[in-house]
Amino acid sequence: PDKHRDSRNKQLAMDLFIQIKYAYDILNDPQKRAIYDVVGMKGLKADGWEIMTRARTAREILDEYERLAKEREEKRFHQITNPNASIHATIDLTDVFNQINSIDDNNDILPKIETTEFSVEQSIDIPLTSQDTATINAMVTTRNGRGVGSLTTSFRRILPNLSWFRVDLTFGHRPHIGFHYFRRITQKLQANVHTTFSFISSRRTIVTSGFIFSINYQLAHNLTSSLQWKTGRNSFMKGILQYDKQKWMVSSAIQLGFINTFGAIDGVYRFPNVCNLRFSLKLFVFGPWLEYGIDRQFTKHTYGSATVAVSARMGVLLRLKFIRGSQTFTIPLPLSQDVLPSAIFYATVIPTLAYLLLDRLIIQPFARLEQEREQKKREDEAREKQSERRREAMNAQEVLRSLIEQIKDKEGSQGLIILEAYYGQLTSIINESSLKIIDVSIPLQTLVKDSTLKIETTVSKSNLTGFYDPCIGEEKSLYIKYSFHSHIHTITYKDTDPVILPNRNHLIL
Repeated sequence: PDKHRDSRNKQLAMDLFIQIKYAYDILNDPQKRAIYDVVGMKGLKADGWEIMTRARTAREILDEYERLAKEREEKRFHQITNPNASIHATIDLTDVFNQINSIDDNNDILPKIETTEFSVEQSIDIPLTSQDTATINAMVTTRNGRGVGSLTTSFRRILPNLSWFRVDLTFGHRPHIGFHYFRRITQKLQANVHTTFSFISSRRTIVTSGFIFSINYQLAHNLTSSLQWKTGRNSFMKGILQYDKQKWMVSSAIQLGFINTFGAIDGVYRFPNVCNLRFSLKLFVFGPWLEYGIDRQFTKHTYGSATVAVSARMGVLLRLKFIRGSQTFTIPLPLSQDVLPSAIFYATVIPTLAYLLLDRLIIQPFARLEQEREQKKREDEAREKQSERRREAMNAQEVLRSLIEQIKDKEGSQGLIILEAYYGQLTSIINESSLKIIDVSIPLQTLVKDSTLKIETTVSKSNLTGFYDPCIGEEKSLYIKYSFHSHIHTITYKDTDPVILPNRNHLIL
């Protein structure tokens, strides 16, 4: 910048000097350079990169960038208090199927449909420090005309060595105090300990206690196991083995308890970007319990599922679940107290037809609208970025223009002189007025040193000083016409090809 007397050129040179210094700092730092090569400038602007002493692969860098981007999105979507709400409503439809399967003509014309249970739960987090968080949870439930409620306050502290400790204090219905401790013992082994003390009031206060201990161990890359032990009310011991692949997951469990003893097998098959199919089979003492269902993510923050449960003890139940952000809506629909084929048929077919109808009329049009909005947003951002890069490139060329004559004089008539250079979407006939082509003869000439031009990078040349991307997303090339030893040479490079001039193969005979 000090070599320019004109104030405008001096300011442009200063801006260019700052950009070059910033680029040098990135290229001189192995970690920053690796991030830039894989993700670009947006990766360097992301906060929260984990410090790693070893070199990371491109896949690891992309995975970490996606993790950081997801975390930023979640932070923007959730408020600092992280409110969570859930609504649970059980709607009894058993009378509908009782009338369908009944041969009695004296049934009521309209079946009875009633809500047997309704509950609302709300919780908020209150960050106290970077390690401490308080949570307030309130729940109100009414079941068969009787209402109860509770208020729970929790305090959670993050401890060293990837562990945490939480204290729960519940008032109202079944007051109790609980202690929960989690610790990651090794990279593959983690343990949970949870104990509670409940206070039951009748003629006198009775204190009961419960204890839950669980341990999880990763046996292999896709294979995990866990063991749970619960004492007190409904005590049991349970072992789980889970094998999880990219497209499917299967798990088996055995539980031994005074009340519930069963063996179970569960599975999930994932159709990417479509849905997940789930099934579960449990073998109890009183008979089998079968569940099957489907779940799907409709939008970035919207998720829905439908599950059918069939058992001799419970009958047929259809469970609908809808999640929007941090709000959860659960609607169990008991269809029959017995295992009726008609109830199973309607529980399977009606949600499927309803989903297909909603998918065609609402979900797909909404998804297309969201995609169009995202595409327009990306195009606007690309145009804005292109405009900014064009302005920077033109300013850089304006600064470099004053150096061209000095460089050409130094090269002399026998040296390397750039006569023409165009970058962009080139055709057999180069149209200089095309908006998809830019003249880069000035910045290329300034890169000539001792009659040699070397650009050894294998990334896009749009990042070079004095360059910008005139046709984002399209294939680009670099055409150079130059003079060396008073002979004319021409060559066309692909965007990511290294450039080495002069070369006798470029000579026009």
